[in-house]
Amino acid sequence: MAVVMQHFSATAQTHAAVTIPSLVPHGYMAVHLFFVLSGFIMAYTYQDAFTHGKPGAFLDFLGKRVARIVPLNIAVLASIVVLAGIGAVVTGNNAFFTNRYLPFNLLCNILMLQGLGVCENMNGPSWSISTEFAAYLFFPVFVLVVFHRRRFVAGVAMVAAAAVLVGIAVTDPRHGLGSMDDGIRLAECFTQFVIGMGVYRLYRDGRYNALFGKDAVAFAIVFLIAGCLVLRMDLPAALLFPALILSLACNHGWFDRILASRIPYFVGVISFSIYLIHDPFRPLELALLRTIHPEPLGYFPALLMALVGSLSIIPFAWIAYGLVEHPGRVIFRSLFLGWTRARRPAAQND
Repeated sequence: MAVVMQHFSATAQTHAAVTIPSLVPHGYMAVHLFFVLSGFIMAYTYQDAFTHGKPGAFLDFLGKRVARIVPLNIAVLASIVVLAGIGAVVTGNNAFFTNRYLPFNLLCNILMLQGLGVCENMNGPSWSISTEFAAYLFFPVFVLVVFHRRRFVAGVAMVAAAAVLVGIAVTDPRHGLGSMDDGIRLAECFTQFVIGMGVYRLYRDGRYNALFGKDAVAFAIVFLIAGCLVLRMDLPAALLFPALILSLACNHGWFDRILASRIPYFVGVISFSIYLIHDPFRPLELALLRTIHPEPLGYFPALLMALVGSLSIIPFAWIAYGLVEHPGRVIFRSLFLGWTRARRPAAQND
């Protein structure tokens, strides 16, 4: 929702008579938080299978990741192509992507290559799931390093990952992490993914869990991160993200109860759909607004447009989750697991 609100703030700005602030300053940093969280969750879920040499662990891991990401990605791409075609016929304008090399670009986007600099990205936010999928391919290597029996090796890996992140930030004139360069984005994803895996190792170790599980610590970390983002300080916020993830994992107090309550949990369940479908709605809602209200908006109406546009995505994401994301995941996993099990020796299947 942070990313969605930032994007709709930018959309509202194009139809505003005055400059408006973003509803979430530097909301793109939520993607960096996601990379850390994803590394933690992937380690939490799959690390034992890799370190104990479970047969077919990597194939199972990739199959489940494809089932989680690809069905909705393909459905959104199909919807964008249809909407672009309708727009071209009705208005003579395709507001979604360029028509150059469409078959090649479409194939690359289906194969999750859109964030690697080899083709045009047809759905802006999907660059991050493309780089994330690249991180999945290196997951066995990351496990070997982060969960090495010698803590020194894991420690060096964490320091190196943090150093890369700092190096990326200090080369930016504003020490920011909002680069549009695909290579830098890939490096940011890999480093933060590895850091997230390191956070899981620290969590499993347990020596700091009591400290980070306190509500005061959790709220203090959130307050510090929010302050960094308001002040447009990306690097300090990114360096605090591992502490936030550890605190979220350890907390069983008020912070835990707030995030586990009905509305945050519901938004969390449909969050991938929210993230992946929202970008095509921006030109559609902007065109609708300009039809209803051709004159540029004032300060507060523009902010209201950004907020309403952001919230309007939620019911559509709920539909996408129910009709595409969840059933697509179930169907693909069922087919994939059936295929892999049929090719394993009988003893392994047992």
